[in-house]
Amino acid sequence: MHELITNVEKNTCTLKISDNLKPDQVIRLKKFLQNCKWEIQTVQTLSLKQMKLAHILLKELGEMIGYTGQEMRVLLQNEFCKLREIEYFSLSPSKTKAASKEAANDFITYIIEWAILNNYNLILHEGYGSNKTLRSVREVVPEIRRYVLACLSAKACAVCGTYHNVELHHYDSVNSIGGYEHCDGLKTRFMSLCREHHSLYHSIEQKEFENRFHIEGVWLNPNLVIMLKKIYIGHFQAFDENKYKLEG
Repeated sequence: MHELITNVEKNTCTLKISDNLKPDQVIRLKKFLQNCKWEIQTVQTLSLKQMKLAHILLKELGEMIGYTGQEMRVLLQNEFCKLREIEYFSLSPSKTKAASKEAANDFITYIIEWAILNNYNLILHEGYGSNKTLRSVREVVPEIRRYVLACLSAKACAVCGTYHNVELHHYDSVNSIGGYEHCDGLKTRFMSLCREHHSLYHSIEQKEFENRFHIEGVWLNPNLVIMLKKIYIGHFQAFDENKYKLEG
Protein backbone atom coordinates (compact mmCIF):
# COMPACT_ATOMS: atom_id res chain seq x y z
CA MET A 1 0.00 0.00 0.00
CA HIS A 2 1.34 3.44 -0.97
CA GLU A 3 0.64 6.74 0.75
CA LEU A 4 1.51 10.15 -0.66
CA ILE A 5 2.29 12.88 1.88
CA THR A 6 2.65 16.48 0.79
CA ASN A 7 4.29 19.34 2.65
CA VAL A 8 3.44 22.67 1.02
CA GLU A 9 5.75 24.70 3.28
CA LYS A 10 8.77 22.54 2.45
CA ASN A 11 7.70 22.11 -1.17
CA THR A 12 8.06 18.32 -0.93
CA CYS A 13 6.05 15.19 -1.66
CA THR A 14 6.89 11.96 0.14
CA LEU A 15 5.68 8.60 -1.11
CA LYS A 16 5.53 5.99 1.64
CA ILE A 17 5.84 2.44 0.32
CA SER A 18 5.80 -1.03 1.81
CA ASP A 19 9.12 -2.35 3.13
CA ASN A 20 8.22 -5.64 1.45
CA LEU A 21 9.20 -4.24 -1.96
CA LYS A 22 12.44 -5.60 -3.36
CA PRO A 23 15.32 -3.18 -4.21
CA ASP A 24 14.81 -3.60 -7.96
CA GLN A 25 11.10 -2.85 -7.54
CA VAL A 26 11.93 0.36 -5.68
CA ILE A 27 14.34 1.40 -8.45
CA ARG A 28 11.71 0.79 -11.13
CA LEU A 29 9.18 2.77 -9.10
CA LYS A 30 11.58 5.74 -8.82
CA LYS A 31 12.19 5.75 -12.59
CA PHE A 32 8.47 5.52 -13.23
CA LEU A 33 7.75 8.49 -10.98
CA GLN A 34 10.48 10.57 -12.65
CA ASN A 35 9.06 9.98 -16.12
CA CYS A 36 5.31 9.82 -15.54
CA LYS A 37 2.83 12.64 -16.00
CA TRP A 38 1.20 13.85 -12.80
CA GLU A 39 -2.46 14.81 -12.45
CA ILE A 40 -4.35 16.26 -9.51
CA GLN A 41 -7.86 14.93 -8.96
CA THR A 42 -10.17 16.07 -6.19
CA VAL A 43 -11.94 13.34 -4.24
CA GLN A 44 -14.97 13.90 -1.99
CA THR A 45 -13.46 12.40 1.15
CA LEU A 46 -14.92 12.84 4.61
CA SER A 47 -14.38 16.18 6.30
CA LEU A 48 -12.43 16.79 9.49
CA LYS A 49 -15.75 17.54 11.17
CA GLN A 50 -17.12 14.13 10.15
CA MET A 51 -13.94 12.41 11.32
CA LYS A 52 -14.11 14.15 14.70
CA LEU A 53 -17.81 13.33 15.17
CA ALA A 54 -17.32 9.65 14.30
CA HIS A 55 -14.46 9.30 16.79
CA ILE A 56 -16.39 11.14 19.53
CA LEU A 57 -19.41 8.87 19.05
CA LEU A 58 -17.25 5.74 19.12
CA LYS A 59 -15.41 6.95 22.24
CA GLU A 60 -18.61 7.84 24.10
CA LEU A 61 -20.28 4.56 23.12
CA GLY A 62 -17.20 2.55 24.02
CA GLU A 63 -17.08 4.09 27.50
CA MET A 64 -20.70 3.08 28.08
CA ILE A 65 -20.02 -0.54 27.08
CA GLY A 66 -16.50 -0.97 28.44
CA TYR A 67 -14.55 -0.80 25.17
CA THR A 68 -12.05 1.71 23.86
CA GLY A 69 -13.03 3.95 20.97
CA GLN A 70 -10.67 1.99 18.73
CA GLU A 71 -12.31 -1.31 19.69
CA MET A 72 -15.75 0.11 18.96
CA ARG A 73 -14.55 1.40 15.60
CA VAL A 74 -13.25 -2.03 14.58
CA LEU A 75 -16.41 -3.77 15.79
CA LEU A 76 -18.93 -1.43 14.16
CA GLN A 77 -16.95 -0.75 11.02
CA ASN A 78 -16.59 -4.47 10.33
CA GLU A 79 -20.35 -4.91 10.79
CA PHE A 80 -21.09 -1.86 8.66
CA CYS A 81 -18.82 -2.87 5.76
CA LYS A 82 -20.21 -6.40 5.77
CA LEU A 83 -23.79 -5.12 5.81
CA ARG A 84 -23.18 -2.60 3.01
CA GLU A 85 -20.93 -5.02 1.10
CA ILE A 86 -18.17 -2.43 0.75
CA GLU A 87 -14.43 -2.45 1.34
CA TYR A 88 -12.88 -1.33 4.59
CA PHE A 89 -12.27 2.45 4.69
CA SER A 90 -10.27 4.90 6.75
CA LEU A 91 -11.78 7.60 8.97
CA SER A 92 -8.85 9.88 8.24
CA PRO A 93 -9.30 12.29 5.29
CA SER A 94 -5.57 12.10 4.49
CA LYS A 95 -5.48 8.34 3.97
CA THR A 96 -5.64 6.78 0.53
CA LYS A 97 -8.72 4.73 1.43
CA ALA A 98 -10.50 7.57 3.20
CA ALA A 99 -14.28 7.27 3.35
CA SER A 100 -16.35 9.47 1.07
CA LYS A 101 -18.56 12.13 2.64
CA GLU A 102 -21.60 10.02 1.82
CA ALA A 103 -20.11 6.87 3.36
CA ALA A 104 -19.03 8.83 6.44
CA ASN A 105 -22.56 10.18 6.97
CA ASP A 106 -23.95 6.68 6.51
CA PHE A 107 -21.48 5.24 9.05
CA ILE A 108 -22.11 8.01 11.60
CA THR A 109 -25.85 7.38 11.34
CA TYR A 110 -25.19 3.64 11.67
CA ILE A 111 -23.25 4.20 14.93
CA ILE A 112 -26.18 6.17 16.35
CA GLU A 113 -28.72 3.59 15.14
CA TRP A 114 -26.66 0.79 16.69
CA ALA A 115 -26.55 2.58 20.04
CA ILE A 116 -30.32 3.20 20.07
CA LEU A 117 -31.26 -0.34 19.02
CA ASN A 118 -28.97 -1.77 21.70
CA ASN A 119 -30.53 0.41 24.41
CA TYR A 120 -27.68 2.86 24.87
CA ASN A 121 -28.83 6.46 25.33
CA LEU A 122 -25.81 8.06 23.73
CA ILE A 123 -25.09 11.60 24.93
CA LEU A 124 -22.19 13.69 23.65
CA HIS A 125 -20.01 15.47 26.20
CA GLU A 126 -18.51 18.62 24.72
CA GLY A 127 -16.07 21.06 26.29
CA TYR A 128 -14.19 20.84 29.58
CA GLY A 129 -14.71 21.81 33.20
CA SER A 130 -17.36 24.44 33.78
CA ASN A 131 -17.78 24.78 30.00
CA LYS A 132 -18.76 21.16 29.51
CA THR A 133 -22.16 20.69 27.86
CA LEU A 134 -24.31 17.66 27.03
CA ARG A 135 -25.67 17.23 23.53
CA SER A 136 -28.20 14.75 22.17
CA VAL A 137 -27.20 12.68 19.13
CA ARG A 138 -30.50 13.91 17.67
CA GLU A 139 -28.71 17.21 17.07
CA VAL A 140 -25.84 15.69 15.09
CA VAL A 141 -27.28 12.67 13.28
CA PRO A 142 -26.89 13.14 9.49
CA GLU A 143 -30.11 11.29 8.59
CA ILE A 144 -32.87 12.32 10.97
CA ARG A 145 -35.50 9.95 9.51
CA ARG A 146 -33.32 6.92 10.25
CA TYR A 147 -32.84 8.26 13.77
CA VAL A 148 -36.61 8.59 14.35
CA LEU A 149 -37.21 5.08 12.94
CA ALA A 150 -34.51 3.63 15.18
CA CYS A 151 -36.16 5.30 18.20
CA LEU A 152 -39.53 3.86 17.17
CA SER A 153 -38.03 0.38 16.78
CA ALA A 154 -36.27 0.53 20.16
CA LYS A 155 -39.15 2.28 21.94
CA ALA A 156 -36.90 5.19 22.84
CA CYS A 157 -37.90 8.84 23.14
CA ALA A 158 -36.88 10.65 19.97
CA VAL A 159 -36.26 13.85 21.94
CA CYS A 160 -34.33 12.83 25.06
CA GLY A 161 -33.42 9.21 24.31
CA THR A 162 -34.90 7.67 27.45
CA TYR A 163 -36.40 4.17 27.33
CA HIS A 164 -38.68 4.83 30.33
CA ASN A 165 -42.45 5.34 29.82
CA VAL A 166 -42.19 5.71 26.05
CA GLU A 167 -45.38 5.94 23.99
CA LEU A 168 -46.29 5.90 20.32
CA HIS A 169 -47.11 9.43 19.24
CA HIS A 170 -49.43 10.15 16.33
CA TYR A 171 -47.63 13.15 14.91
CA ASP A 172 -50.66 14.19 12.87
CA SER A 173 -54.12 14.36 14.43
CA VAL A 174 -56.03 11.08 14.20
CA ASN A 175 -59.20 13.14 13.86
CA SER A 176 -58.17 13.76 10.26
CA ILE A 177 -58.67 10.04 9.54
CA GLY A 178 -61.76 9.51 11.70
CA GLY A 179 -60.16 8.44 14.98
CA TYR A 180 -57.87 5.74 16.34
CA GLU A 181 -60.05 2.89 15.08
CA HIS A 182 -59.30 3.98 11.50
CA CYS A 183 -55.54 4.18 11.99
CA ASP A 184 -53.62 1.66 9.87
CA GLY A 185 -50.25 3.36 10.32
CA LEU A 186 -50.12 4.54 6.71
CA LYS A 187 -52.16 7.73 6.75
CA THR A 188 -50.32 9.81 9.36
CA ARG A 189 -46.78 10.28 10.65
CA PHE A 190 -45.38 8.85 13.88
CA MET A 191 -42.59 9.12 16.41
CA SER A 192 -41.90 7.70 19.86
CA LEU A 193 -41.95 10.05 22.85
CA CYS A 194 -41.64 9.70 26.61
CA ARG A 195 -44.65 10.92 28.59
CA GLU A 196 -42.95 14.21 29.41
CA HIS A 197 -42.26 15.13 25.81
CA HIS A 198 -45.55 13.62 24.65
CA SER A 199 -47.37 15.96 27.00
CA LEU A 200 -45.19 18.85 25.92
CA TYR A 201 -46.05 18.22 22.26
CA HIS A 202 -49.77 18.49 23.01
CA SER A 203 -49.29 21.64 25.08
CA ILE A 204 -47.55 23.64 22.35
CA GLU A 205 -47.96 24.14 18.62
CA GLN A 206 -46.53 21.47 16.31
CA LYS A 207 -44.35 24.07 14.58
CA GLU A 208 -42.92 25.20 17.91
CA PHE A 209 -42.11 21.59 18.78
CA GLU A 210 -40.29 21.15 15.45
CA ASN A 211 -38.36 24.40 15.85
CA ARG A 212 -37.35 23.56 19.40
CA PHE A 213 -36.16 19.99 18.77
CA HIS A 214 -35.52 20.00 14.99
CA ILE A 215 -37.44 16.80 14.52
CA GLU A 216 -40.73 15.63 13.07
CA GLY A 217 -42.73 12.43 12.64
CA VAL A 218 -42.02 9.92 9.89
CA TRP A 219 -44.24 8.05 7.44
CA LEU A 220 -44.36 4.27 7.74
CA ASN A 221 -44.61 1.55 5.12
CA PRO A 222 -46.48 -1.78 5.58
CA ASN A 223 -43.35 -3.67 6.66
CA LEU A 224 -42.61 -1.10 9.36
CA VAL A 225 -46.21 -1.20 10.59
CA ILE A 226 -46.07 -5.01 10.84
CA MET A 227 -42.91 -4.72 12.93
CA LEU A 228 -44.17 -1.87 15.13
CA LYS A 229 -47.52 -3.59 15.84
CA LYS A 230 -45.54 -6.08 17.94
CA ILE A 231 -43.96 -3.26 19.93
CA TYR A 232 -46.90 -0.89 20.39
CA ILE A 233 -49.68 -3.27 21.35
CA GLY A 234 -53.20 -2.04 20.57
CA HIS A 235 -52.13 0.44 17.90
CA PHE A 236 -52.69 0.32 14.14
CA GLN A 237 -56.13 -1.30 14.66
CA ALA A 238 -57.21 -0.78 11.05
CA PHE A 239 -54.10 -2.35 9.55
CA ASP A 240 -54.89 -5.53 7.59
CA GLU A 241 -51.69 -7.55 7.85
CA ASN A 242 -53.05 -10.38 5.69
CA LYS A 243 -53.70 -7.98 2.84
CA TYR A 244 -50.09 -6.85 2.70
CA LYS A 245 -48.73 -10.35 3.20
CA LEU A 246 -50.72 -11.50 0.16
CA GLU A 247 -49.67 -8.49 -1.88
CA GLY A 248 -46.03 -8.88 -0.86
